[in-house]
Formats: sequence, C-alpha cells, structure tokens
Amino acid sequence: MKLGLLGLIESDLTDVNYNKIRWAAELGFHGLGAHLTVPAGTVSDETAQTVKSVIADQGLEFLQLWGPYPPIISPDERTRRAGVAAVREIVKLAAKMGVPGAGVRPTSLNPRGDWWPHPNNHSQESEDRFVHSLGEILETANDYGINIILEIHITTVLNSPQRIKRIIEHVASDRIKLNLDPANFVGDLTTAFNPTPIINELFDVLGPITDTVHVKDYYLEDRLILHISETVTGTGMNDLDTILRRTQALSPDMYAIIEHLPLSQVPQAKRNLTQKIQELGLPLG
Repeated sequence: MKLGLLGLIESDLTDVNYNKIRWAAELGFHGLGAHLTVPAGTVSDETAQTVKSVIADQGLEFLQLWGPYPPIISPDERTRRAGVAAVREIVKLAAKMGVPGAGVRPTSLNPRGDWWPHPNNHSQESEDRFVHSLGEILETANDYGINIILEIHITTVLNSPQRIKRIIEHVASDRIKLNLDPANFVGDLTTAFNPTPIINELFDVLGPITDTVHVKDYYLEDRLILHISETVTGTGMNDLDTILRRTQALSPDMYAIIEHLPLSQVPQAKRNLTQKIQELGLPLG
C-alpha cells in the first residue's frame, strides 16, 4: 500500500515549488494529486512542465489531475457541452504533465455547488446526461491515453454501488476508473454507527475498477438535526481497519489517499494512518 495526498496543490499551479512538494515527501507520502482552481486550458506549458519536474524530482508520483467545469448533467445543452469541453482540457493537460488520470466529478443541479444535493441529481434523466457526457469525454481520453477517474458520492448521480457499476458497464470503457471513498456513502445514523456493511459492499462491487481509495474519517455532531462531518483520519467513527485491509487486498501498490484536511492537520492524519497500517501488519511503501 502507498499513501497519497490531495489538497496540497489546490491552485492555478503557479505556487508549486520545491519546498511545497518537499514537505509532502518528508512526511512520507508516495504520491500527490492536484486540484486546479482555474480552467485547465489557461495553464501555460511552462507552468505545467515546472510542476511535473518538481514532483518527479522529489520522487513522488503525480496521480490525478482535477479541475473546475460547468455541470455535465445540466438539462441546458450549452452548459453541458461547456462542461464536457472543460473536462477535455483537463485530460489534455494531464497528458502534457504525464499524469495518468483526469478526475471527473458527476456535478450537481444545485447551483450552489457540485456536491450539494438536488432532488433531480438522482433522476434517470440526469443519469442519461451523465452517460452522454462521459462518452464524449472518453473520446478525448482515448486519444490522449488518459484514464478517467470518477469521484462518487450519495448526493450525486453516482449514488450507489449498483448504479455506479451499471453506468460504467453502459459506457463500456477500460479507461473508466474511480476513487473508492466509503465516507461519501455515510448518509444516515445506521450507516454512521456501523459503516462496515457499506464499506464491504463498495469494495465487493467496485473494487475491480478502483484507481485509488480515499481514507477520510467522520463524526456525528451533537445537534438536533443530523449532521455528519469530516474529521482528521483516525479520530472519528469510520472503520479504517476494514478499509485498509480491503485496500491492500486490491493491489500491493494501491493508494490510500488523505484529503479535505487543512494542511496543519495533515501530519496528524498521516501519523494516525501509518500507525493503523502498522498495527494491522500491512506493508507500506
């Protein structure tokens, strides 16, 4: 098993330098992903090559590239096409930087954010539009030899293991992979108190098409309406033992990735995760 980090690079990439990447290497991470905050087509060739070189110089793998784009499940065809065009630019930039995977969020019909709920996110119409968009994105991915990495979440059209599998089978491309993230499927008290069944279901159904595993943690807030919030890996309620054992079983080189934490909390999360892996007797690195 290897350890990865998302969140260190979340910018237009012009801030990526030796010291920034060395920080992750010295903490013991093996690979990084990057989140663009600008359209991929605006990143210069010089910046792209600098980032590629700096990460390689530190002996880290550049795992995945993500970026912003309009909703690709939008019923407005101009908006949907604009989203597809922007994702295609992410694919092209990934190829230019030597990154094997371009990340694709399913997006949302909620105008306030890609991950926020909307009653029509789970409709058949949204699924059909997503499949259509994915097929168009794959045309570019095939041309450039880049994998498409899906991010999955219960608030989106990719809201259950069975539906995710059905969509991927419908698209029928070996280039479609996904981030398996059990925390994204904790949506009720029963699952929050006992996440092991959904963890095993996700790995059973989606394990063969998993590119990386996200190892997030969560806790229940003491509030009158249900609030499930993220917390530092190893300090919450998630069943890390099962996640890590199942991750190792997928592949000896499978990445367990920390994400969504302030950088000040990343060292603690890394220590907790390393300790847990060692306690379970699993190989690391």
